[in-house]
Amino acid sequence: MIAACERSLKRLGTDRLDAYLLHWPGRHPLEETIAGFSTLKAVGKILAWGVSNFDVADLDRALAIAGPGQIACNQVLYHLQERAIEHAVLPWCQANGVALVGYSPFGSGDFPDATSAGGRVLARLARAHGATPRAVALAFLTATPGTFTIPKTARPERARENAAAAGISLTPEDLAALDAAFPRGPKPRSLPML
Repeated sequence: MIAACERSLKRLGTDRLDAYLLHWPGRHPLEETIAGFSTLKAVGKILAWGVSNFDVADLDRALAIAGPGQIACNQVLYHLQERAIEHAVLPWCQANGVALVGYSPFGSGDFPDATSAGGRVLARLARAHGATPRAVALAFLTATPGTFTIPKTARPERARENAAAAGISLTPEDLAALDAAFPRGPKPRSLPML
């Protein structure tokens, strides 16, 4: 863990990371990984640490090892057509003060087409808020306190479009329309991930 962080710091050309994540439970004992995070924090190499692709059982285990207030975030798959984390993972994060960071917030190449039923709802709300459908989607996914997304883009205009989501205040009616257009579905057997 510590050697991997040192390699990342060197590759990035910095002496500190704001957040360092364990991307999924792996073959190394979680106790050792969390001890490594604690060491990295103590020596100032990282400010905070988090996890990714952890379901509730994994989160419970990490919390039992680390103690309250140590896990900064859980990064999970979260987009309009994949809302399974809302059943248990999101409530767990809220109850334990852990930020939820949704990756792939536009899906994996399957953002709702403008001619689909959900796409028409997004377009209507985008017009009402003077925004784009993608910005409305981000506003919906981040409407719950402590919930963030990390949309990927290499284009400045898309980055501005994504940032505009922060200025959108969806009404309860807007949220209900999006919830109906993109229902969260049944509770999954396992945590969805890419």
